Amino acid sequence: MFPRSPYDCIYSSGLLCFPAVWISKNKGDDAAPVICNPSTGHYSILPKLRMDKKTRSFLGFDPIEKQFKVLFMMGIVGSERVNLIMTLGTGKLRWRNIQCPFTLNPFRLCEGICINGVLYYLAKHIDERNQKCYVIVCFDVRYEKSKFLDSVCLFDQLINYKGKLGGFYLNYASSDGFPLKLTMWILEDVEKQEWSKYVYTVWDESKTVKVDHKLSVVGMTARGDIVLAEKDTSNLLYVFYFNPERNTLQSVKITGFEYHGKVSVFLDHVEDLNVNDTKILKSSVYAPLQQDRPTFESSNKFDALCLSDDDD
Repeated sequence: MFPRSPYDCIYSSGLLCFPAVWISKNKGDDAAPVICNPSTGHYSILPKLRMDKKTRSFLGFDPIEKQFKVLFMMGIVGSERVNLIMTLGTGKLRWRNIQCPFTLNPFRLCEGICINGVLYYLAKHIDERNQKCYVIVCFDVRYEKSKFLDSVCLFDQLINYKGKLGGFYLNYASSDGFPLKLTMWILEDVEKQEWSKYVYTVWDESKTVKVDHKLSVVGMTARGDIVLAEKDTSNLLYVFYFNPERNTLQSVKITGFEYHGKVSVFLDHVEDLNVNDTKILKSSVYAPLQQDRPTFESSNKFDALCLSDDDD
């Protein structure tokens, strides 16, 4: 098991990326990025990089060449800010400089998402009028080229919506978290930058679950359920499955956690069988089976109400 990392872990196509993990017991040593496969236990420690709160890291997958690439934006080399990229599984691990046509600051509160070989993430940009605005960066993992879309909203989370880019914004109506207003935007046409907007209000009429403004949108399942989860855990964790078509909300309570603090939840963990992770990840970690594993309780269904755009 790796030591705790001060940065959120990142998921893409079966692999996890921990941007900064302290491998050495010496407190003065810098942390190093680590890539691992949670199914096989294989992992690889990447060359160290200097990071701070402005640095953002992303993990992308090219389904054509079957290659993973790690992207570090606003990293620190000497006294300069640089953008770096690394291709995994090509021999010696080394960082390469990558150029960006604009000065962008990736927005750290919104995670990126890789869809069909394109990595999307939210960033702040200063336009020609010296005004701050938000854009969505579309990074082609294979060709390592970027283009930008105007962001219609300061999204809380970007998701894969049936192969299209989607984004969510959450509004809480009370201190308990419910009713919860979900605003979903779907990018229908990339070239024309045409978006569709949907607004839902989710109710917990039983008032048995109090999330206290600590929910985040995890993504969407293959069945079309929007998944939300608590950002922190203290012995238990609630995960919610909202189905827009049936207007239902299903909750699952997971108990047995020994860790108190922030958690990361990922959906539909499926490996690409054409990728041999032993060529990418050289080391292996074997964790003993735990007797006290988290348990899942039966779920409850609550009513959910779909609103039109006019109710926004």
